[in-house]
Amino acid sequence: MLIRSILIKPFAAVLICFGLTAGTASTQAADAVRTSSITAYTGFSIYAAKELGMFGKHGIDTDPKWFPSGAPIMQAAAAGAWDMTFLGAPPTTLGGPKLGLMTVGMVAEEAGMHQLIGRPEFVTKIKKNPMSLKGKKIFVTTLSTGHYMTESCLQKVGLSISEVKVIPSEQQATLSAFVAGHGDLAQVWSPQSTALKDRGNVVYCDANETKLSMPAVWVAHPKFVANPKNRDVIVRWLKAHLEAVEWILKDRKRTFELYKKYDKFRGFNFADELLEGEVDLVMSTYMRAGEQLKMLSKGANGKKPIVKSFEDIAQFFIRQGRMKKVPNYSPVIDASYMKAAAKK
Repeated sequence: MLIRSILIKPFAAVLICFGLTAGTASTQAADAVRTSSITAYTGFSIYAAKELGMFGKHGIDTDPKWFPSGAPIMQAAAAGAWDMTFLGAPPTTLGGPKLGLMTVGMVAEEAGMHQLIGRPEFVTKIKKNPMSLKGKKIFVTTLSTGHYMTESCLQKVGLSISEVKVIPSEQQATLSAFVAGHGDLAQVWSPQSTALKDRGNVVYCDANETKLSMPAVWVAHPKFVANPKNRDVIVRWLKAHLEAVEWILKDRKRTFELYKKYDKFRGFNFADELLEGEVDLVMSTYMRAGEQLKMLSKGANGKKPIVKSFEDIAQFFIRQGRMKKVPNYSPVIDASYMKAAAKK
């Protein structure tokens, strides 16, 4: 997802600690794992695994630290301040190989959350005549996967991003400005996308339509991976997460009730209609073990699909002047942890 922040409101602190205790399935001392995540919908599975006692069940002692975006998580990586973390596609693409961050699992395919939204009359007009988009104003969170999606949507209709007027804007500022009548299209993700659609706006294009892939992943720190005894710890950590995902995907009604608690925990207190949009994303983008393994393992062509996803995003960053060449992602993607975690 980008080196992006939760843009509804800034945090007063860089992190929040969640201090619920849960019993373990063993009399042995649980293994401590310093877990980090962000407070987007992608962080919900970690909240659920802690809240429902799944980490404790698998012998993991963790008190997750919550960040507003991937940027401070990447900064903390240099200091070795975490063992396991969530990362969106952009920070993984930009810094994964350089820092030796090992991708060991996935949270979601985030392409489904990215949309270009406009007012109904305007969207009808540009669908009939895409060339009428030339020179129009589009709010874009630049150097994000939303920016990547916007470029692809324009290319799909034969336009380059240089043929429109990109207005750099963070997500909440985009929502406020577009509701006030400014701009022609808004590049948004949840919950801003839900908020705009609730006000009668409609989707012009999304990342699924352009067949983009934006993997949100679980990453192990290289120092944690380097200790052989931590292999089993990582596998059990992943087992706890998989169990949480299964619980989440089994019953939307109970998931929504827990998500409301998560929303209060992270300090947002969104209206139920906005939370419904986020839960829709949870239910449609969270990945079970089999789906993860298809992305993490070599296919018939001998290449891991997730590698192509990162390479394509890297090409976008090269076009934006943020990278000079595509790194080798294969050595920092290891499906063996997920394979072990998926075994009954």
